[in-house]
Amino acid sequence: MGPKQVDDGDVNMSGTPTPQEDMDSDHTAQEDSPAHVSLELDPIARITGELPLSLPSPSLSPVTAALHHGNQSYFAAMETEDITSPLELRSNEDDALEDVDMSMIRTPSREISDTDLSTGRAAGLMDIPNMLDSFDAMPSAVKSYVMYQLLRRCSKNTLQTVASVVNPALMCDFLTLLPSELSLEVIKYLDVKSLCNAAQVSKRWRLIIDSDEWTWKKLFDNDGFQLQEGELDRAVREGWGYQDPRDDDDCEMDINSKLGLSRAPGSSLGAAGKSKRKVTRAVSRQQKKRRDAVETLGKEEFNEVISEIISNSAGPITAADAAEKAHSRAAVGLPTLRNLHLFKSIYRRHHIIRRSWIRPDVKPKHISFRGHQRHVVTCLQFDTDKILTGSDDTNINVYDTNTGVLRTTLEGHEGGVWALQYEGNTLVSGSTDRTVRVWDIARGQCTQIFHGHTSTVRCLQILMPTRIGRKADGKEIRMPKQPLIITGSRDSTLRVWKLPMPGDATYLPAGHDGDTFLNPINNPYFVRALSGHQHSVRAISAHGDLLVSGSYDHTVKVWKVSTGEILHTLRGHSQKVYSVVLDHKRNRCISGSMDNMVKVWSLDTGSVIYTLEGHSQLVGLLDLSHDKLVSAAADSTLRIWDPETGQCKHTLTAHTGAITCFQHDETKVISGSDGTLKMWNVKTGEFIKDLLTDLTGVWQVKFNERRCVAAVQREQVTYIEVSYYLSMVAFVSQLVFIQCTTGLGLWSSSRWCT
Repeated sequence: MGPKQVDDGDVNMSGTPTPQEDMDSDHTAQEDSPAHVSLELDPIARITGELPLSLPSPSLSPVTAALHHGNQSYFAAMETEDITSPLELRSNEDDALEDVDMSMIRTPSREISDTDLSTGRAAGLMDIPNMLDSFDAMPSAVKSYVMYQLLRRCSKNTLQTVASVVNPALMCDFLTLLPSELSLEVIKYLDVKSLCNAAQVSKRWRLIIDSDEWTWKKLFDNDGFQLQEGELDRAVREGWGYQDPRDDDDCEMDINSKLGLSRAPGSSLGAAGKSKRKVTRAVSRQQKKRRDAVETLGKEEFNEVISEIISNSAGPITAADAAEKAHSRAAVGLPTLRNLHLFKSIYRRHHIIRRSWIRPDVKPKHISFRGHQRHVVTCLQFDTDKILTGSDDTNINVYDTNTGVLRTTLEGHEGGVWALQYEGNTLVSGSTDRTVRVWDIARGQCTQIFHGHTSTVRCLQILMPTRIGRKADGKEIRMPKQPLIITGSRDSTLRVWKLPMPGDATYLPAGHDGDTFLNPINNPYFVRALSGHQHSVRAISAHGDLLVSGSYDHTVKVWKVSTGEILHTLRGHSQKVYSVVLDHKRNRCISGSMDNMVKVWSLDTGSVIYTLEGHSQLVGLLDLSHDKLVSAAADSTLRIWDPETGQCKHTLTAHTGAITCFQHDETKVISGSDGTLKMWNVKTGEFIKDLLTDLTGVWQVKFNERRCVAAVQREQVTYIEVSYYLSMVAFVSQLVFIQCTTGLGLWSSSRWCT
């Protein structure tokens, strides 16, 4: 039978047959041309007597395909072939090509003629160039088909060799290939863990991720972290952004001292690099103002401020230049100090501090000191510099936060102090003597006295201007127009006052007629009185131009601060209202009452949205923060609620007495009762540990990111207890692998770092 002539137009190259179609064609060819079986069977088929399985799809492994077809001998046959290389092919008489009907494939450089095939010689190494040229000349669809046919005839070892070459070739470093602007657009959608994992892919990825100050700053804000006063300047000055602490350096250090260089702004860095910072006072004030506003900046302005801080600080840049020119590498940081990651370092410090709170093996630094003798501490506020406590002994004490030393005692009230709050250096206090006093904390002096209430001033709030919207032209709407003081009293009224600013005129009895001074109408700081409640005003909460007040008359009232208008009177409680919070995000308010109920109200309609049931006694405390509502009651329990749905998420039940104080953030709840101060996981409701024990009373508790301050009674004596969580703490012969959970780096714990 002679060779069949095939016209080029008869060949269908429109597509690549599917594996099943190819198998079907193989079976058909077998039935029609039994004399040519030796050409259709590969070595595996000749051994097993069966046709080979088709190559699995990319989503199906060869092992799975074999098992699926029930052919256990498929890979067993492969194992019997001793093929150590794709080039080591076994010669076999069955490989001879006899009486083949095949059209000739023409290539630009070589031809494979019918006579080459008719010789009966099997293809060898010398034919590989011809085969490659033929493959190069094929259309893409035919190449795919040929590759498929070749791969289905390969052993497992050969397929593994092919995979080791193909898989890396298919990988793409997209972050490096993209323009830097697009790379930053991509990584800004990653969470912290993903960012840190991505930073370990390559040096280039780490440089892109670490240097994106904007993304790290947004993550810093979204996780509820707050810059401490002067922290950003210190980070720049000491070079935190150039460091990657590990091993013995378990926290960022001052690289100036590491390099033996002076930190003074005008100090010389020697011949390696001299730099002096000469900035006028006006420029310094402008820079400080911009730094203070860093949290409200847009991306471009934020980057500009960061660059300005770096360029005008005699710290990291100058020290890095000096270190490189002197061929010196400080025992801190990356292999090079040139790659800045300022806010990643700041984020890492805050993250570690947060983790330290809930680690049971972390023991915070602790100081305790006596205060107010045996009297009750009724109110407390603190910051990194000072602690202020008000007591029923009529005094307000000011302590040093770090040492506990009593700085000054503010004397003047003639009755117990029941409420206080300060902003900056200005303190406002309310007392059972019916007066509101304004103090200069630094000087320890009373600067203004406000009369008008006819009974105890039970609650107060300093209301600062806040953005509540934008006008049509894009300008911000801020309310109130100026800082205000709002006070609530047992005389059933609320009063609104202007907050005196530093340098404003004093308002004291000296130099004033007695009756004139006592008349609030003559007070230049008095704004208006809010009347409407029929009983004592027990709690207030304000934001922008809205104020809510809870009263012993069983009602909650909603006020418009700028006009004094009553917007709603919320009725529904059957007993005294002891606590209120304003949910301005959802335009709601929440109240707790002696009727054991917590109610959520709509400020749009004045109606009840939810009644939260579960407490069995007076709900005296409420706190809405970090999108979680926490209530505390005299039934010895705290409850964590979803403020959106009103669902109770957790009930905290380890106390045995009425809850006297608590505070929460995005990770924990700290509560005081019956002689103990406890900490809970706000996400799971689990009890973590006792912070303080063996107490006879817990009056107040407040905490910030690093410190927890509690006013307690021990053996009938009042103490102020301060717990201080540092960046890292000492664990004996233990490594803390933060990287295991967040990828934030490897840290060892060997000493205290602030």
